[in-house]
Amino acid sequence: MQSFGLAESRKVVSCLMGLRRLRDFLDRQSHNYRTVLVRSAGANLLMNLTGSYTSIYTAELGADPVTLGSMNSVGSLVNTVISMPSGWFSDRYDLKRVMGIGMAVQVAMIGLYAFARDWTWIMLAMAISPLTDALMFRSQTVMISDGLRDEDRASGFGLRMVLAQLIGIAIPIPAAILVQHFGGLTVEGIRPLFYMRLAGMVALYAYVYAKLHGVPPQPRQESSTFLQDFREVFRGGRGLRAWIGVGCLGSLVWGIMDPFVFLYAAEVKGADALTLGVLSTVATLASILFAYPVNRIADTRGRKAAIYVVRPAMYLWMLLVVLAPSPQWLVVAWVLRGIGGSSNAFETLGLELVPAGQRGRWLGITSTFSSVLRIPAPIIGGLLYEGANPGLIFLVPLALDLGVRLPLIAFKVPETLRKEPKATAQESGE
Repeated sequence: MQSFGLAESRKVVSCLMGLRRLRDFLDRQSHNYRTVLVRSAGANLLMNLTGSYTSIYTAELGADPVTLGSMNSVGSLVNTVISMPSGWFSDRYDLKRVMGIGMAVQVAMIGLYAFARDWTWIMLAMAISPLTDALMFRSQTVMISDGLRDEDRASGFGLRMVLAQLIGIAIPIPAAILVQHFGGLTVEGIRPLFYMRLAGMVALYAYVYAKLHGVPPQPRQESSTFLQDFREVFRGGRGLRAWIGVGCLGSLVWGIMDPFVFLYAAEVKGADALTLGVLSTVATLASILFAYPVNRIADTRGRKAAIYVVRPAMYLWMLLVVLAPSPQWLVVAWVLRGIGGSSNAFETLGLELVPAGQRGRWLGITSTFSSVLRIPAPIIGGLLYEGANPGLIFLVPLALDLGVRLPLIAFKVPETLRKEPKATAQESGE
């Protein structure tokens, strides 16, 4: 009993020390970073209401797999057109205002889902969705990145992800119960979740916008033109063209899979609404458990080292989804997916390739090129899904990522973590 009490006391002390480190970390960050944490946590909670059912909802509204893929391509086409102008816009204007416009667009988008009469409403929602990515998410990313020190950046992005997931983890299973209560995997069974998401988002975004502080752009030459501003990004940067290739291949990989992942789980593997809710929950739990150690690797050993650590889990997820003999095996697969998505090293590495004042434009450039390949990717995914082996929507992306994308990162993209040299005894005063 005495040893048990000692062990429990150590756990309490360790927990308190962890909470103190978290408090100290948050105290030294900006007000806007803490406000963005609130937005991310609340938005993730609301997104988890509907996340597992969006493709099924769209299919029930009348979209077949090829139509579903084509609808995603419309969004990518819009993104191609607006990415560079919006990136330039983010570097030129107050980020709070840019983010506010993006939040308003996302509210309108969810409204289209909530009141959709057929799949064409969803196509319109997908068409305006890139405006949210370009204005809200990009401004938020730049705001976070610029406000964190190099040694805190991956951990700061990781903390945002973990807190958002912790808040959202309680929702998928209750959402599944609600779907079953309202009629199952049908339009009317899923629609009430979009009503709830819409109401919650209006309240959350009004609060966040009121709390955010303005973020004026960094001083720059007023005489520079639009094209000169973008040429500036490529001057002196190493690995930028290789990273554009990485991003383009990523759009192809995820564009083939994303529209069909949960549809595949339901139609091919026989997962019901409750199982889909469990999949999202276990993936979130795994991501939370691995986020801190993996992001510490990113902040101490390097961004690329963290990518190498978790990538095998992502590949095992793709394989196991295809090979799963029953819906129960999908739970194991989604644990691996959570581990594979637990690191923010990828996002951090891409942002650090350019100086802080160029990150809005850089995100605009990478998004433009990536969107070009994301246009055909969902259509390719739809054709693969309707073919003889729907599992190819996972196997083809696996081959592309492992055979081409990962080697590009390994050999063509520089490490961006700047490690401080260790102080000598004389420098440290010993």
